[in-house]
Amino acid sequence: MKNLWKQITPSDFTWEREALDYAKEILPDHEPYRAWANFEFIAQNGSINEVDLLVLTPKGLFLVEIKSHPGAIRGDANTWVWEKPEGGIKAFDNPRLLADRKAKKLASLLKTQASARKSKETIPFINTVVFLSAEHVVKEALNKSQNQR
Repeated sequence: MKNLWKQITPSDFTWEREALDYAKEILPDHEPYRAWANFEFIAQNGSINEVDLLVLTPKGLFLVEIKSHPGAIRGDANTWVWEKPEGGIKAFDNPRLLADRKAKKLASLLKTQASARKSKETIPFINTVVFLSAEHVVKEALNKSQNQR
């Protein structure tokens, strides 16, 4: 996807650039597909929100949260645990929760824009996806709903 991909700002992180390059390579390069990578928006509540990737497809609009944690990832709807390859364990909030909050804030912001209010079309629901981009990541017992999207 070269022609319909809009890189808003370059990523500071090698792993994120690699994940975005991969997505750019595999996404179709024709209408109605479009993608916007690495941008921020200020929500109506004043919070600054970073979006790794927003993809428009025939199946809908998807906010993609990129996580690059090599090793093993396991968890449930609330908490994930990362077992690092070099040893050590780190627990963190399920990143889909953050992605979902960002998606809701972005949808709310888009609905307030003058062009959206004048249009007969509605702002589509923004689905969320967590892209585990590390080359050798192992997903262990993630909640089924996490794996099916």
